[in-house]
Amino acid sequence: MTAAETAAPVAPESASLGTRRLLRWSLAACGLLLVLDLARSLIGHFGYASPVSMWQPETDRYADIVWPPAASVPPGASRGQRVFLENCAICHGPEGRGNGAAAPSLAPRPRDLASPAFKYKSTPAGAPPHVDDIRRVVRDGLAASAMPGFGDILTPTDLDAVVAFVRDLGAPAATASPTDTAPVVVSPRPPATAASVSRGATLYSEQGCAGCHGDDLRGGQVMAEAGDSSVTSRDLTAPWTFRGGAAPTDVFLRLTTGLAPAPMPAYAHLPEPDRWALVDFIESRRRPAPGEPGAVLASPGQSADPLVRGRYLVRAGLCGLCHTEVSRIGIYRDDRYLAGGIRVAAHPQGVFVSRNLTPDDETGLGRWSEAEIARAIRDGRTANGLLNPWSMPWLFLHGLSDPDAMAIARYLKTLPPVHNAVPEPLGYGAVETVLTKLRSGDPWLGRPETITYAAGNFAGRSGPSLARVQTLLTIAQAVVLLLWLALLARAIPARLWLPLGRRSWRGALAGTAAVAVYAAPMLGLVPAGLVADAALRDVPQPITDGLAPEQAALIDRGRYLFTHASCVFCHRADGSGGLKLSGLPGTLYTANISSDPSAGIGAWSDAEIARAVRSGVGRRGRPLYWQAMPWDHFSNLDEEDVMALTAYLRRLPPVATAVPAYRPPSVDDCRDYTVWTVPSTTPGCR
Repeated sequence: MTAAETAAPVAPESASLGTRRLLRWSLAACGLLLVLDLARSLIGHFGYASPVSMWQPETDRYADIVWPPAASVPPGASRGQRVFLENCAICHGPEGRGNGAAAPSLAPRPRDLASPAFKYKSTPAGAPPHVDDIRRVVRDGLAASAMPGFGDILTPTDLDAVVAFVRDLGAPAATASPTDTAPVVVSPRPPATAASVSRGATLYSEQGCAGCHGDDLRGGQVMAEAGDSSVTSRDLTAPWTFRGGAAPTDVFLRLTTGLAPAPMPAYAHLPEPDRWALVDFIESRRRPAPGEPGAVLASPGQSADPLVRGRYLVRAGLCGLCHTEVSRIGIYRDDRYLAGGIRVAAHPQGVFVSRNLTPDDETGLGRWSEAEIARAIRDGRTANGLLNPWSMPWLFLHGLSDPDAMAIARYLKTLPPVHNAVPEPLGYGAVETVLTKLRSGDPWLGRPETITYAAGNFAGRSGPSLARVQTLLTIAQAVVLLLWLALLARAIPARLWLPLGRRSWRGALAGTAAVAVYAAPMLGLVPAGLVADAALRDVPQPITDGLAPEQAALIDRGRYLFTHASCVFCHRADGSGGLKLSGLPGTLYTANISSDPSAGIGAWSDAEIARAVRSGVGRRGRPLYWQAMPWDHFSNLDEEDVMALTAYLRRLPPVATAVPAYRPPSVDDCRDYTVWTVPSTTPGCR
């Protein structure tokens, strides 16, 4: 006979009491589980609610700005001041001191217009610029830099007014106007000959030019400029990057006047034939421009020197966008570059504080190997587990080449170490996570509807680790659940569960495990390559059949940049854009950058595209908020890579989806800078 057949009969009253007791214990267990779960959610929502510190730079270093810039124009401002504040103060600051809000990431730093030093001018070294020099720079901009040209945006009257305003910023009080200085007279150029080229090569060596530009004329040396700014020596084989112009007379002027306050000296002491010989030599070493027959792509991002390559990729990429602390209005704290501390909230995935990427042994990457850093960048895998892709978008970086990933790792190890103890991520309770995932448009992986980025430093917290408290709460939930299951096993009559045998326990444990797994991030269970391929499978592969190899290589480089510089993250794989951002600058929508001539940028010129990418100026002149379109970081892009990116954007299939118009700041904007991951056309924080 079985144990069930020999079991003694149970009195109805005893059975009733047992059932009520079981019900009470079950309700108590469920209540305790929910309370513990609620505690986890409350910690997730309020644990990192406020920053530990909020940095505010001194105004002489970086000046705050009101967005849009036109809102900062005071009543009674002159026409020149109004144009300057609307278009120039973002970089140069409201008083032209080179201390604009977007200045920390720009390369080179914006010029201090109140200083007599003016690089690209026609007047002798040490003399202030002629008014026509100022007009030329404002009208035409400076090639391969963040200084845009406004000639097609400003009316002639506005152009004259802002030129006069800039001129007066640098005019010493009670002295003659700087326009009184006469320009250098450029003598006629003698014919270039083999002898003049040879003479120029000799002078290049004798005058020490190779000390900055190298024996191969390729430049790339980072040197100190005025203050704590730096400048990179020019690649003299790439005249399309010459900021003062590539015409022979422009190069002659640069040799004659110098580029103070940069290290480039004036060579006016050399006889004019010698200066022209240097021009001939430099011109003789010109290499084919990107896309031209015989061109070889050779931006700093493809340098054989891993430190040069890594510095370029980090500075021109978006590492600093998340890993550098910002002030309340979004100014980057450059003295703590890449030390982390920004709070990133991606409900229901969790609340994260951006990692410290400096080589500090205790709080940064000091004890990480270069291979470990590269693996984290591309695969999101670390010694402590998976990096959540909604806080660190490694799936967009998975396709980085081995040399690029290792170069980034090498450069990060050379940064000045900053001690900034970043707390571990926080999650939410299982109930809240499961319900939110089920309501989301992506119930399996739980795509967050929004991601918020909070200003200030959330690292260096005192007190107990909130992440550890959440872990203890999770363990307590597991203990309560196991005790409850054990109680059920003892209280439920054997005749009800014994026929199921071990299957009943397996089913209970499997169900519990399924809920636990579903309430956790799922991407860690999938190989990184599969996740990245799924995220990037719709990035168009342009047809380059029939193109010259040099043109095809340029377009392929552009696709690489489009994918791994995170253009895809904001503008989507097809370039259609339309994702909403809300916060300090108002309500913005990522642009449609497909080749559609109406909704996209198909009708834009190459120069207009480059200006938007690197200078933050829209086609019609509207300034772009530097943290919505990170042009301040992209100002570090080499001209070759801007050309490559433009060539690829030209081949994005047209998408005729219009993007909603920008709405200036309003009372219903988000307190923290918020990015929607799903389409939303409702303005404000809704």
